[in-house]
Amino acid sequence: MLCYNVNMDFNTKLQQLRTKKGLTQEQLAEKVCVSRVAVSKWEAGRGYPNLDSLKMLAKVFDVSIDSLLSSEELLDIAEVHRKNESNMFRSLLFGIMDFMTFLMFVLPVCANRSDGKIFMVTLQSLRLANESVIAVFIVLVSMNGLFGALELALQNVQKKVKQNLELILSGAFSSLGIVFSCMMNQPYACVYYFSLFLIKVLVALRTV
Repeated sequence: MLCYNVNMDFNTKLQQLRTKKGLTQEQLAEKVCVSRVAVSKWEAGRGYPNLDSLKMLAKVFDVSIDSLLSSEELLDIAEVHRKNESNMFRSLLFGIMDFMTFLMFVLPVCANRSDGKIFMVTLQSLRLANESVIAVFIVLVSMNGLFGALELALQNVQKKVKQNLELILSGAFSSLGIVFSCMMNQPYACVYYFSLFLIKVLVALRTV
């Protein structure tokens, strides 16, 4: 078993353990299934490995996770892990809700009015005097659904820029959906979009 000063910071411990083991950063990266850049950042004190990588590091160096990290560092990693899990949950939920806008092409949430009667129809069957507004709304709903599919495909990407764009664009799609539904005097479509928007707001507030 390798020995080191337990009072060292994680980055110093990692560098010392790697050196004593006779491993390069690239070799260690291969053993724990990360990039060399990730190992370099850890050793420079610019971040910590996730829990899975920590377990692999402990196995490579034949030490316990507790001995690799101080209590403060463990709390920091646990907090980062909690935030990542929270962000992934938000991405999943936002993706599902945005993708669900495609249901407007299947469910009769729009209304045609004829001879004083109201007929519930799907979006593509909607008929209004201003057909250009309908066309824009159909494009909006289609883009919203496709954006939801993209969110679901990229939900494991935990980049800050991606998360911010997700919040902005998803919120913008829902807001525009509410506006256009009101413009077309479609209360059910408006309620549908407003419900999705409200859920997004509540989820965003809980995961900030």
